[in-house]
Amino acid sequence: MKRNFQPSPMKFAMPVLRWLFVLMVIGAVGRWWLLFWPCLALFVFHAAFHRNPKRRHPDDPLILVAPADGRVTDVSEVEEPKFIKGKAVRVGIFLSVFDVHTQPAPCDATLKSVDYQPGRFFDARDPRCSPQNESQALGLETPDGTRLVVKQIAGVIARRIILWRLVDEDVKRGELLGMIRYGSRVELYLPQGFAEVMVGVGDRVKGGKTAIARKNLSSRK
Repeated sequence: MKRNFQPSPMKFAMPVLRWLFVLMVIGAVGRWWLLFWPCLALFVFHAAFHRNPKRRHPDDPLILVAPADGRVTDVSEVEEPKFIKGKAVRVGIFLSVFDVHTQPAPCDATLKSVDYQPGRFFDARDPRCSPQNESQALGLETPDGTRLVVKQIAGVIARRIILWRLVDEDVKRGELLGMIRYGSRVELYLPQGFAEVMVGVGDRVKGGKTAIARKNLSSRK
């Protein structure tokens, strides 16, 4: 299923921004600076948090781009039993409150499944957050039939996971899948042998732009 739909993160920010603007006006008119300045700071932060900068992905069609902004915290071999149903390489990315919080598709794919899991709200850097926190695993299938997963994980501050796509909807590399509001974690699961990971622990990545992995030629069907 194809849709000509590009979400706007800023629309989710507008209700709060309107209230903050009203309070800023009241503070300025009444010269209540203890009201005005905190509201101005929150206004700027909230608007910046919902930004969605335009990114240009690499020209190489074999490249998979990062599904989030942030810092790589781990690259490890794991089992992914629900969608990939086998061994996978997991790349974990920690997003601070200052990072862009949208999740672009790492490659051209079709959204095949959405697995929402309620849970806890451990800090996104805590090892317990991946299996125990509230999360949403997005199962993607590439045109050649390969399955991979982008997992959105809520953190201690993040309390809302947003999905902008429908099951069976096609997305292009770099198009937005969803958003996590405030500090959080995103994980990319790649089937073992499918691609060579191009980042390491501690690397900073930019969603939709940084080459996070390159598909192995031998894995192409």
